[in-house]
Amino acid sequence: MARLFFTTGAERDYQKLPLEVQTRITLVLEGHFATDPFIPEFNTTKLKPPLHGYRIRVGDYRILFEFSPDVITVYKIKHRKDSYR
Repeated sequence: MARLFFTTGAERDYQKLPLEVQTRITLVLEGHFATDPFIPEFNTTKLKPPLHGYRIRVGDYRILFEFSPDVITVYKIKHRKDSYR
């Protein structure tokens, strides 16, 4: 099981989200995500350059993260229209 780490920017993004979206994202991150972020239910996709890492979808929102065997670093949580900028 990997540790889940949020960057300062990701924490700020999370706090700006509506409460219902925060709840959905919390359920995803506290569920099987820390165990295996690549299970099919998450539809994990590798990002293309210049972006780095992976993304999962939670409704209209995207969670961008980097993965190593011991740590999952979430670096951005944004609406899909803003997430890849």
